[in-house]
Order: sequence, then C-alpha cells, then structure tokens
Amino acid sequence: MHGGPKTAIGGIAPALLAALAVAASSGASEGSKHPPPHVATTGNKSELIERVPIRRGHGDGERVAMRLRPSALEPIEAGDRLRAGAEVQVSTTCIVPGPRCVGRSYTLSPTVTAQIVLSRGHKARSPSIALSERLTVLCKQHRPNRNHHCTLTIPNTVTRVPNPAALPCPPDRCFVNLLLSAHNHKARRGEYVVLGGDRPDGSLEQDKGRLTVIQAHDSVRAPAVFTNAALLHHRLPLTVADSDKRRIVYAMPIVAPLRGEVLAFDVKFVSAISALPFNTFVTSRVILASGPFKTKPTKKAKTSIRFQGQATEANGFDCTLGPSGYANPCITHKTGAIRFRRDVVHEKAGTPATLWLNVIAGAKPLLAERVKSVNKVSLAAQPNGLTVWRYGGP
Repeated sequence: MHGGPKTAIGGIAPALLAALAVAASSGASEGSKHPPPHVATTGNKSELIERVPIRRGHGDGERVAMRLRPSALEPIEAGDRLRAGAEVQVSTTCIVPGPRCVGRSYTLSPTVTAQIVLSRGHKARSPSIALSERLTVLCKQHRPNRNHHCTLTIPNTVTRVPNPAALPCPPDRCFVNLLLSAHNHKARRGEYVVLGGDRPDGSLEQDKGRLTVIQAHDSVRAPAVFTNAALLHHRLPLTVADSDKRRIVYAMPIVAPLRGEVLAFDVKFVSAISALPFNTFVTSRVILASGPFKTKPTKKAKTSIRFQGQATEANGFDCTLGPSGYANPCITHKTGAIRFRRDVVHEKAGTPATLWLNVIAGAKPLLAERVKSVNKVSLAAQPNGLTVWRYGGP
C-alpha cells in the first residue's frame, strides 16, 4: 500500500493529469477503428429477491440474486470473450427480536458466497459453467465487531468460449446468473440474510449492486488498459452532513469518448480506522463526470451513458477494529462497465471533450457516543487501484 504523489491545489498533480490524458487519448484513437463489444447490465434495482436463507451446509439454499436473460446477450460465437463482474450488498438481520427483524433473530455469523455462472435456465440448479470464481466472506454478527452490512464484489473476469456447442445452453438461449448462498453449521429455519439494507421498520432498501457482462466477439480488438493508483484524498470526514461527506478517491480521464465505446473498470483502495475508537461504515460508488473534482454526475455525463451518469450503485460494509469479515485495514472493491450512447463533444465548438471516471467514498461512525472533528478514516491506494479497460467505438 502506498499513498499518491504530492498534489497541487485541487488535490491532483498537473503532471499526473497530463500523463493520464495523453494515455487515454492514444487508446481512443486506436480503438475507434474496430467494432465495439456488446454490453449487458441488470441496471437499476437489480435484486430479484429480498432474502436468502442461512442453511447448515455450504451451497444449500442457493438463490439467483441477479439475472441477465438470453435477450440481453447476442448469440454466443466461437472465440467470444465474456467479461463478467458483479456487486451485491447483503445485510444480517437483527440480533434482538423486534420490528427490524426479517425472519427470526440470530447471533450466528453466516458465511456468504457469490458466483457468476452461464446457465441453461433461470434457476440456481440449472446446468451451468462458471464465469467467475466463488467469492466468500464471513458476515460477523457478534458485537462489538459486527458486519451488519457486507458487500461482495466479483471483479471483471474474462472467460473465452472456444466451442459454443460445449456450453450448457444453446448459444442464443443462455442466462447469466449471480448465485448467492449463506451458511452456518448452527443455522435454524427462518434465519436469513437480506439483499440490500434493512430499515428500522423491517422494510428493505435495495438497488445496491449490478451484474454486468461485456461480450466481445472474435473481431473485437482487445481493449487498451489504463491504471491509476494516485489518491486525490487521503481521509474521509465523519462529522459533516451526509451530503458533504463524499470524497474522490481516484479519477481517470476518458478523452474523446465515441458512441458505442465501452469501458470496464475495477477499483481497490484501503480504509484504515486504527486511529478511531469505534467501527465505521464505508460506502463507495463510481460516477462519470465532467471533471476530476466532481462528486456528482454532470449534465454531459448523464446524457452520455445510461443511469444518469451512475457507473455503479452505492453500497458499503462495516469496517471493524477487531476480527471480522471486514477487519481493519479494510479493502473496498468496485467493478462495473458502461457504454457511451453518443460522441462526447463540446456543445458550442463541436470538438471532442473529456469526461472523468471518478471513484467516490464516504464513511460514518457506528455506535459512537462522541465523534470529534479530528476523527477521520485514513485512505491508502492499492497497486493498479483504478484499472480501466477501454474498447474502441465504431
């Protein structure tokens, strides 16, 4: 882990901006001569279900949490490269019986597992092949180091299809399913993890993740790859209003995007709470904006991609000082893919314009009696903290 370079006013070194812009520009000019890949996403409100049962055996009670139907993909051809990634947030229910409970209360800690598969059907037990490894996390339920919220992020994973006849589904009738399960050997009937977050009245707040697939036929050129591990901010505040808590972690310039051009991205950064006397909830999202200092999508960005410039959903997890599934120092992972709907140009001049892919983070204290202005979450970069794969437009 290491911090970013010394920065100028505004939080980012001019030399870094120039280097990133030149790299992105060269990638765009080469990629524009080749056909773009196909992109499928579950988009907003991706969760298909509200809860997953906690079972005693690993994989028992597995459910399809998100799904892309065959109509979302093009017929799969020999040589296709399927790049799949997903985010899903789950939450444990209440420890003490009350209105917030979804199912019965429990103190056991469930192990949650997620995997992306290419499947013959829409059910969890349909014949399938893996499009990702299994990702597993322990959502610790015991206080004081409780992971009430857990986010599982499956990074961009590429699977090549040499022979469509060997697939478990006809090439034009394949589902992409995100499978989710939870287990603990002491589990009892009626115990669940929920998808999203739970509210005090027992209702759920969902729209906390997406499943995306980039389908590149053999004629699609391999993407240009860009990385950035320079932090724009090194701390997250805890004492300001929620609307003011957002800080930019990484930013990447996307020079002269063209209609049909596709970006895939993965994100990693560290949140350290060693200097705090309490646990902390860490949240993050990725947006498209007109500058590296914007914490909300701008007008040009909103019209350039789907979902009003939101490249991912906002989600998060409880980072704890003691042992847990998300123990200090905690690593945030993000993943996603976007497609440009139009050439991005300056309105008046009609010349190519630059947009920015910005990684945003925030934090709030958990069960803290007193929070001081000096209490902040420390951020640290990861190698290749923001990685972008840029596929050229038509």
